[in-house]
Amino acid sequence: MIRLSGPFSNIRFMLRFIISFFLSVPLAGAASPPVYKDSGAPVEERIEDLVGRMTLEEKIMQLNQRTYGRNDNVNNHERVERPVDPTIGSVIYRSTSPALRNELQRRAMEETRLGIPILFGFDVIHGYRTIFPIPLAQSCAWDAQIVRDGCRVAATEAYLTGIDWTFSPMVDVARDSRWGRVAEGYGEDPYLNAVLGTAAVEGYQGSDLSEPYNIAACLKHYVGYSLSEGGRDYHYTDISAQTLWETMLPPFEAGVEAGAATVMSSFNDISGVPGSANRYTLTEILKERWGFDGFVVSDWGSVEQLINQGVAADRREAALKAFMSGGGDGYGGQRLHGAPRGAG
Repeated sequence: MIRLSGPFSNIRFMLRFIISFFLSVPLAGAASPPVYKDSGAPVEERIEDLVGRMTLEEKIMQLNQRTYGRNDNVNNHERVERPVDPTIGSVIYRSTSPALRNELQRRAMEETRLGIPILFGFDVIHGYRTIFPIPLAQSCAWDAQIVRDGCRVAATEAYLTGIDWTFSPMVDVARDSRWGRVAEGYGEDPYLNAVLGTAAVEGYQGSDLSEPYNIAACLKHYVGYSLSEGGRDYHYTDISAQTLWETMLPPFEAGVEAGAATVMSSFNDISGVPGSANRYTLTEILKERWGFDGFVVSDWGSVEQLINQGVAADRREAALKAFMSGGGDGYGGQRLHGAPRGAG
C-alpha cells in the first residue's frame, strides 16, 4: 500500500529529521563527503543538497512504509513476507531481532545510491517491555510526571531494540464511550489531553532526539477522529468550527509546541473533507499557523480510504489528493521517512 504526503515539502521535513538526528557520519573512507553527509554543514544546506540529488523514484520511496519482521509465533521468527526495498523510507518493525533490523539498515546505508537510513517505527503505546496502565487509566492520576516517566521507560526499552519512532501519544478528546479507541487517549477534557500529551512527547523524545534512548513521538489522530458518528470507526464526523478550535485542536497545538517530531493524519471525514486529504487542517493550520516543521504520516489505510469516502476514484487519485493536501506519508503500508542509527 502507498500513502503519499504533501507536497514534496513533506519530504523536506522528513529529510530535516533524518539529517539532524541520524545522517551525520560520512561513509568510511570518504575523503570529501557530499554536503548532505557533512555534519558540519548547516542543516538547510544539507537538505538542499540531498533533495537535489534524489530522483523522483527515490523521493516516492521515501514516502512509503512497509511492515517488516514477524515474531508472534516461534515458527515465524525472523521471517518476512517479501523482501523490503532498502530505499524505502520507513518500516513498522514487528521483530525484536537485532540481526534482522541491522541487516536491513546496513543495506539501506551501504547498498543504495544515497545511503539514506530507514526509520523503524512501532506502536509503543503504554510501555514496550514494561507495561503500564492504559493512557485512559494514567489520566485518572492527574499527574503529568507519571506519564512522562512511563514514556521515558518505554522510549529507553524501545530504543534498545532498534525502534526510533512511536505512534503515540493519542490526544483525541473522546466523549463517546462507543468509540473503540477511547482507552488509548487521556479522556474527555482538552486541557488534560494537552498536558498529558505534552508530558508523553517529552518522555519519548527527551531534550535531544539525537541522544541515546530517545525516540520520536507522533501526535494522533489529527483531527476529530474521536467524534466518529455513532462511535463507528472510519466514519463521518460533524465538527463545527467552535468544536474544532475549542475542543479538538488544543491538545495537538500543545504537542506541536512541545516539539513533537511527527503528526498522524486521521481516517475520518471532517464535515465533508477527510482528515488525510484536508488542506485546511494539514497545511493552513498545522504547518502555516502553528509552524510545524516535522512531517505528517497518514494512518493505516487512510489514503486508500479516500476512495470509500468518495473523494477519489482510485488509488492514484487518492495518493495525489493526500499528497497535495500536506497530509500523510504512510502508516501501515503508506509512507514515512528515513531513519536512524546506522547498521550497528
